[in-house]
Amino acid sequence: MLLSRIGSRIPAWGHSSAVSPSFLVKTSVFIRFKSNLPQDFNPKKSLPSQGEWKNLKQHIPGEAVQSNELKDRIPKFPLGKEIVPTLLPRPGVPQVGPKYTFRQVIQILKNKTKPELIYESEPHRLYFLACFCCAVVFTVYGCVLAEYAVFQANKDYEENSNEQNEVLRKREWVLSLMKNSVFSIVMLGAAFMFAKFPTRLVRRMWYLPGPVEHIKFTAYPLFPGRPTPVFTVPLEHLSRKHHARVWTGKGFYGTADNSLFFFVLKEAVNGTKKSKNWIVDRKAFFWSDGRVFDYLFGKESLAEAEAGIPYDEQIGIVNRELKKKRQQLKQEHGFFYKWKLGAKDVQQDIQSATNYVKSLNEKKSGKKSLPKGKKPE
Repeated sequence: MLLSRIGSRIPAWGHSSAVSPSFLVKTSVFIRFKSNLPQDFNPKKSLPSQGEWKNLKQHIPGEAVQSNELKDRIPKFPLGKEIVPTLLPRPGVPQVGPKYTFRQVIQILKNKTKPELIYESEPHRLYFLACFCCAVVFTVYGCVLAEYAVFQANKDYEENSNEQNEVLRKREWVLSLMKNSVFSIVMLGAAFMFAKFPTRLVRRMWYLPGPVEHIKFTAYPLFPGRPTPVFTVPLEHLSRKHHARVWTGKGFYGTADNSLFFFVLKEAVNGTKKSKNWIVDRKAFFWSDGRVFDYLFGKESLAEAEAGIPYDEQIGIVNRELKKKRQQLKQEHGFFYKWKLGAKDVQQDIQSATNYVKSLNEKKSGKKSLPKGKKPE
């Protein structure tokens, strides 16, 4: 059959039936059997269009352009849209599972030779709205209290109930103003803290490999339209504040928490006791999962970070062990085991105190107690 097909492609050269082998090889190259290629195959059709790719880039971590315009700080109504996550998992990021262990994931991160994006937050429009409202409210309170302080100081000055001279009246006016302005200063200080709070929000974070590991991250400027602040800090100077674990086991990256929607990173300024606090939103993109951040910023071992046991659960384990031990003591000593054990402890304390008093009396009398089994000569 094969020779018949080949022969059909051989031109008739005279009446000779001899065909050279090289000719057969050259013609057999053009024969294709059972081809699976589609007739209308076009790889460009499977790629997204320019408009689709422009929209898709907004949802891939590290691809969108983060601007500082005023419109980016105003939430879109209804406000429920701002709570829905919009960032997709970044391609190429390893996940802990059947393919990679936690140790291998950490090793992949450590072996990076270029800066690696490990965090990107969702838009913080709700944070800006809440901070703006709180700043306005506390500013109004501060201004009202400041006006009251001036009014009260002028009232005391005009009444002059103690009939003091001008010098004492002015001094009393200043003291009254300072005394009544304390609450106003507190309120204005709170307003300033709320207004400055968004500048502590982390937008993106990169891991910089090298002999000395660094973390580079961006934040928000205080006023719209200003350049994006960029900070580069040694990894050893950044630590997770308190005992709030990043990993909770809830959510896509295991970082969701029902009680607190952010965690705090504390930066030690030049190795001194002074520190800065940076706010990291839990509703964001995390490289691999939250256990990587517990390892980097919680200064935990690989085993502790991989176990991912929250501090609440650790306390729960200790409480369960204590409860189990109490049940065992109750079975051994009865319902009043606490009183029995307490009586034994009191008896031991009394015996120790008695022995101590006897030793003091022996030292005063000059007698030395002999070891057991020996008689005086």
